[in-house]
Amino acid sequence: MSNRSIESRAQELLTQARKLARTSSLTWVAANNAIYGPSGLFTRLFPNAKDRVAFAKTKESREVDRLIDGLPEPAVGRQSREYSGKFNVRVPKSLHAALANEAEAEGVSLNQLVVAKLARHLQMR
Repeated sequence: MSNRSIESRAQELLTQARKLARTSSLTWVAANNAIYGPSGLFTRLFPNAKDRVAFAKTKESREVDRLIDGLPEPAVGRQSREYSGKFNVRVPKSLHAALANEAEAEGVSLNQLVVAKLARHLQMR
């Protein structure tokens, strides 16, 4: 790849960016990831820091950035999530001690006690 000039590699990247920009429903985030992501074309065409700095000084670099900036924002909406059930909360030592004492007195684990208290509170709403 180093045998090719910066200009020819910059032109190739610009050509691919133009093709991406014509893709319907492509957002700037997806295009940016396709071009500049870890396995993107930029990384393959400009594998070292010296080449990347040289590319940044070209008119093709500015044009690629302009194309990406001109693409639409990604849709923002409610994201569906998968919940693992793992939930960590830091509490003051005094509250931790009080909860631990109550859990021991009731013969349950600290986690069981806290979950029961949270569930009770949420049911009251």
